[in-house]
Amino acid sequence: MTTKLALAVLALSLLAATAADAQSTGGRHGGGQGHGSPSGSSAPASPGPTPTADNVPADKADIIGVIQSVDPATDRVTIAYQPVEALNWPAGSKPFEVAKSALLSGVTVGEKVRFRLESQQIYVLQPF
Repeated sequence: MTTKLALAVLALSLLAATAADAQSTGGRHGGGQGHGSPSGSSAPASPGPTPTADNVPADKADIIGVIQSVDPATDRVTIAYQPVEALNWPAGSKPFEVAKSALLSGVTVGEKVRFRLESQQIYVLQPF
């Protein structure tokens, strides 16, 4: 009986602490919409920055980078990109899928580009 009582007290304490944390952070766990790591990892994201004029939706953020490789067979391009403050991304490198294979025509390794993402796919890819 003592173990059940101790577990019940522990559960209530955790519930109260969670509710207090949600109130103090405004319930904004996960960084809000449009923020987070580009890797799509399932690790919990830290709260994002306070919205400012620099914070824009992911599909409106221009990302600058350099083409590292192009794989037309899988419609992917690997880009080393600069930090993206609007998305709370540090500089990094990753393969991105393109929304249309035509976006890869004329793209060369070493070329500096500007691109935009929608649903984790590049839908705009232009020379910088």
